[in-house]
Amino acid sequence: MSNNEWMNDPVLSGISNEKLKILTDIVENTGEMDAKQMIPYFIKASNEATKQGASFTNEETDAILNVLKQKMTPKEQQRIEMVKRLTKLMSKNKKS
Repeated sequence: MSNNEWMNDPVLSGISNEKLKILTDIVENTGEMDAKQMIPYFIKASNEATKQGASFTNEETDAILNVLKQKMTPKEQQRIEMVKRLTKLMSKNKKS
């Protein structure tokens, strides 16, 4: 996906304008970052959004991480996959 094609992902079709703006800001602000900068930035931005009452579903998080992964090396993409798995595990633990 290039530029704003990620916005056409069906996962995001019912997303609120507030959440879409947050996701757009994340994508735009990570444009010049390398993976070492992107991952902590994404986590921080997600936590800030949650504090403001805008929590993202696992599917929404996956969609945006897939966009960020396009700018990464295969090794960095593996790290993202590990972060995604950890996030899902943490999400399951919170529900229990």
